[in-house]
Amino acid sequence: MGKGGNKGKGKAKRRRAAAAESPDIAAVLPRIEALHDLPSFEDLPFDERQTEAFDSFCRELSRTDAAAAAEMHLGRVIRLDRGFPLIATERDTFRAEHSVNFAKVRGEAERLLPAVGDAVAVRVAPGHDMGVIEHVLPRRTTFERWRGKNRGERQVLAANVDVIFVVQPLGAARDSAQLIRDRIARALVLIYDCGATPVIVFTKADRCAPDELEEAIAEAHRLAGGDIRVIVTSSMEGVGLDEVRACVPAGTCAMILGESGAGKSTLLNALLGHEALATGEVRERDDMGRHTTVARVMVALPDPCGVIADAPGLRSLPLVGHERGLARAFPEIVRASRACRFNDCTHTHEPGCAVREAVEEGAIDELRLAAFLALASEMRVSAQSLDPDIKL
Repeated sequence: MGKGGNKGKGKAKRRRAAAAESPDIAAVLPRIEALHDLPSFEDLPFDERQTEAFDSFCRELSRTDAAAAAEMHLGRVIRLDRGFPLIATERDTFRAEHSVNFAKVRGEAERLLPAVGDAVAVRVAPGHDMGVIEHVLPRRTTFERWRGKNRGERQVLAANVDVIFVVQPLGAARDSAQLIRDRIARALVLIYDCGATPVIVFTKADRCAPDELEEAIAEAHRLAGGDIRVIVTSSMEGVGLDEVRACVPAGTCAMILGESGAGKSTLLNALLGHEALATGEVRERDDMGRHTTVARVMVALPDPCGVIADAPGLRSLPLVGHERGLARAFPEIVRASRACRFNDCTHTHEPGCAVREAVEEGAIDELRLAAFLALASEMRVSAQSLDPDIKL
């Protein structure tokens, strides 16, 4: 992958300059003792590949710096405030900064900056209350989106998540059926590309008439296909919360994905059973609201559940280079297209189109084909607009 855009580099430069001017950055971050529902080291198990990579990293380091290797710990990034990680290790929970090695790398390695959920090798020197992240361990899954335009970059929102909740509010005047379908479809592509399991969660069901609710559920099932779970919730009435909890058993990590105003923080507070995350005022007519989650955080749900990651609401989910996710989200369309008469068939009007034939026979849902064609077209346009030196 090529270098990020000038805008991204400018932000990174300003962040490093701010850190240099204020070495005691921890003083302006939330105090750890004031944070609640933080996951513990035991809440987020490490897989065999991660533990082996940590052991290998320590062995290699010990050949050149035995003292540093002895100070290395296996940790998990459980929160990011202003880009500064909060780490949970077997012994303690503490703030950390990035090793200078992260500033030296370019290209593909830039994608390995620590994200929420990452397993890391972190060094803690004796007498220090902050750690230094030296290495990001292999990721089981990586949820990322494109940030920027023709010279943008991939932004990792969370790593090592097992389930991603696609949160969509009901009863908002601004949300047409087509807009809801588009949000769900593009989220599914990103989730399948990530390798996690999608779950569609409708919030604010108390604002919706029964017939509207039934229609929304039916369309979600048609669009998502397969056995994807669709859950209807109302935090106000306590509806659907146990179904959501059941998707996050102990030892697993979920992520909540949705726009600002979708009710993500309200849903998390309801799952936790208390007001842990800030919620903002939302205009009832269109659900427009300010971002209330300004940090990337993880919270541990009460036993016997696991952990959920929350992030600031996303106003857009552009699709750039997610062809694998598109194929995984719409496998029956990809399979049928192999039998089309023309290799460049658009599945709209060509003779001998096996996809259109499958639609007419009822083997492919017209709704899914429409979503597939719209997203495929968007990705083609996005790929063509990238600068030639950008590598996906």
